[in-house]
Amino acid sequence: MSSQKTTLALDVGARSAKLVWVEARNGEPVITRAETFALPMDEEDPHKLIATWIDSLGVSKHFCAVALPGSQTVFQSGRIMPNDPRSPEEVAAMDIAQFSEMAGDEMTHDVFAFEPPYEPNVRRYIMSMARPQVIQETIRDTRLNHLRPADLIPAPVALHNAVEHWAPEHELPWCYVSIGHNQTELAVGYKLSLLFARSIAIGGKSFTDAVVNATGLHPAQAEVRKHGDCGLRETDACFEELRGVADRWISQYNACMGVYRSQFQDRKMQVEKLVISGGATLLKGFKEYVAHKLGIQVITTDELRAQSGKTEAAEKRPDAQFDIAFGLAVTAMQLGSTYLSLLPAELKDEVVFRQKKPWWIAAAVFIFAGMAIYSATGLLLIKRDKAHLEAEQQKLRKLEQIDKQIQNTRSYCSQIVTNSVPLSDLLMNAPLARDVLTLVSSTVDPNDWITLFCDEKIYNPEEQELEEAIAASAGKASGKGMSLFRSLRTNPKRKAPTLAPATASKKEAAKKKEIMEPLRSVFIVEGYTQNPSLKTVKEMIERLKSAPEIARVDLRSDDKVLKPTGIPDSEADKMSNFRRFVIEIEVKRQ
Repeated sequence: MSSQKTTLALDVGARSAKLVWVEARNGEPVITRAETFALPMDEEDPHKLIATWIDSLGVSKHFCAVALPGSQTVFQSGRIMPNDPRSPEEVAAMDIAQFSEMAGDEMTHDVFAFEPPYEPNVRRYIMSMARPQVIQETIRDTRLNHLRPADLIPAPVALHNAVEHWAPEHELPWCYVSIGHNQTELAVGYKLSLLFARSIAIGGKSFTDAVVNATGLHPAQAEVRKHGDCGLRETDACFEELRGVADRWISQYNACMGVYRSQFQDRKMQVEKLVISGGATLLKGFKEYVAHKLGIQVITTDELRAQSGKTEAAEKRPDAQFDIAFGLAVTAMQLGSTYLSLLPAELKDEVVFRQKKPWWIAAAVFIFAGMAIYSATGLLLIKRDKAHLEAEQQKLRKLEQIDKQIQNTRSYCSQIVTNSVPLSDLLMNAPLARDVLTLVSSTVDPNDWITLFCDEKIYNPEEQELEEAIAASAGKASGKGMSLFRSLRTNPKRKAPTLAPATASKKEAAKKKEIMEPLRSVFIVEGYTQNPSLKTVKEMIERLKSAPEIARVDLRSDDKVLKPTGIPDSEADKMSNFRRFVIEIEVKRQ
């Protein structure tokens, strides 16, 4: 309905039927025409009269937005907390299941969700639902009126969207009521969304009955006099009887608002103003009496429209009786803040089909014409590009051969570089290691033993475990070391960890990287001394520091020293008189 230039909306009440034409101009809904038709009070089948009236207006069989009374609709409000991953439809589905179980029928429903500004990260939703039988009866009545249902909107939703179109910005919610002949539609909300909706089972008929009881007039005559000299002021006729009805209306209003306050307890959700529409706005003193009893500001929709400054395009500005009809059109055009529709899906598809049918026919013609042109052009392009494609394939095959040669050459070079690493390491480190080992042997105390001399990289426990894992994955057998001169490549007390594919790939990447890195110049010397205070070892360290080619000499702490391996249990007691030490020597590389 939002794509239509003109939308029709029909509001059928107990005493009259209202039809409005609404256009969207620059995103604003404007009433271009408004018609009303009075219904007799004792008419049993008003559809024939309404159908005749519709035919006289020239809109027979047109699509039209119709209202579903609030008394036939159930509204449910709720909120979704920030940590709840469910969508509003999923949350509402649980409520629908409960209502359907209680009603004994599958309820038709719709959900509208929004984020209130006063509750960050919290989503609120309002859901409307109705029995399928009620919806089918409303659709049937619309067709009996010689119209097609384009949208089925609850009356409180239409009332909210209509009033908010004229209302200025307001932070606190407003309450909107439309007093009809048999019932009163009530809605609470603000610009952002509708919050609460109900229907009160009391309307203008109760005031008419009060005039009948007071004057003894016929109901039709009492209806006319009710808007004449009767009113709720002390100077008006029948004011006592009318005040009694007004008190009953106020009592039911307070009961309905009590439900609202139980659901919205925040002070920011207190109702700021009451906006009334319908026939009660013509009853003298009603607005002032309600304002006095409720202690709240009361304003009519006619006063609200006058304050808004928005003018209608109709010859005569519609009064409050057209509020719901106007709200139906605004909602159907999706120009209001809240959209809730209970029209069945198959009828929505029919509406869309009827609206888009001319465009679809035109699109089909263009598609077939385009396909014919595309097919003819495609054949020519295929023939033209075939030779070009063959030439490109020949170039691609040549490039693939060149790529294979490049990959083979790279692999061969990589193998050569890998094979040269051990020889390069031996040539660069062997003389340096020999000099350091000679220096260590010349500075060690005669009573101390040197059991191990190696590069720091080989002594590193993490490197050793990785080497053991590689050896275990390759199926190599690990031999036992000697009692004192143990092997750093094997450790019988440690279980070789499983080498994951990711670890192996990291190892290969590390090896390739080390090819270009400079060789280390740090050596590890491990031995035993009979001096528990390590005096001879410290003296050896001082002698090593005095050598010009030594950059640094440190005695490693226990947490950086590997445990001795390969010592039998029978020899362990003999080693208690010795103290083990590990020295780290950094050599200046020339």
